Amino acid sequence: MKNIFTLPFKAALSAVIAVEKMIIGMLNAVLRLFGAKPLSTSTRRLPGDYEAPEKILSEVRNNGFEYAVPTSDKLLKPTSEAGHTLYRYACARTCEERSTVDLSALSTEQQTWLLMLSDADLEQLAKVGVDGCTKAAAGKRCGVFGLPDMPEPPSELEKMSKLEKRIRLYKSVGYAT
Repeated sequence: MKNIFTLPFKAALSAVIAVEKMIIGMLNAVLRLFGAKPLSTSTRRLPGDYEAPEKILSEVRNNGFEYAVPTSDKLLKPTSEAGHTLYRYACARTCEERSTVDLSALSTEQQTWLLMLSDADLEQLAKVGVDGCTKAAAGKRCGVFGLPDMPEPPSELEKMSKLEKRIRLYKSVGYAT
């Protein structure tokens, strides 16, 4: 009884394989005519009636098929503590809630920038999520239009006192030996 149902499917599969071989043969003849490398012919066969799964898996491994399992590190988008802090601040609805958010993960420039944002800007940042807030905290485009630019951190020269600048200038001119 089993052969009555499987015989037509096997015959149809054999016909499809034969047509495929014929098409590949014609393509190879055309490719050889133009001097190109011919296509490899597939060596397909019908599976046996009762092949064990171990045999099929070993054949797949022997043919060089490898299944790469992606690591979770490549799937995760990079975030930062500053991005999480900015997101928590943006999600806070009232001034009292915002005052409870610890801003120590943000630099002074980032804190200054954060305090310049309007409530509408903060709502938009809450909508773009942690990834968008991480980009915004880094001064990159985050998907929110109209955000003020992140101020540049002060250079080393700007951080120096007047006395330190004079000493550096004195040493650079070469008066000190």
